[in-house]
Amino acid sequence: MGFFVYKMVGRFLYMRIEPYQQKHFESCMEIIQSNTPKYILPFEHLDFKNYLLRENKTYFVFFKDNNLVACGGYGLNKTKTKAGLSWGLVHKRYHNQGYGSHSIKYRLHQIKSDYPEIEIHLDTSQYTYQFFEKFGFIIKQITKNGYGEGLDKYDMILNKDLNL
Repeated sequence: MGFFVYKMVGRFLYMRIEPYQQKHFESCMEIIQSNTPKYILPFEHLDFKNYLLRENKTYFVFFKDNNLVACGGYGLNKTKTKAGLSWGLVHKRYHNQGYGSHSIKYRLHQIKSDYPEIEIHLDTSQYTYQFFEKFGFIIKQITKNGYGEGLDKYDMILNKDLNL
């Protein structure tokens, strides 16, 4: 994959991005654990584990120096008319430092480069939907307790009229 430089206000963020491999499994599981229970409910860990164990997925890991600090991917429906962002996570220790922004920009760029006309969807919670709004996602539906007690589900779609 390579190195990417992301310009933030007053500083640069250097990041190495690689395709996910099995050797990254434990680090990714540590990342989800660091986000539990505020952003991720404990029962979701099994879904994430099963996702990581799947053969056919598009998933990336993001490094600061040699530390795996974030992970995230996307998937396509069978007709390749819709893409969904999947399991975008930043280790709690690295929140609010630009890694989530870089992860989403990188994944959106990958999708748009390969599938310029595709609809891009995601689901998230009441704690993070505003983050995604900054990148042009709009709320389509809110399901109270959609992930479990106290964690609402926000279904969102990328506004195609925005050129990010």
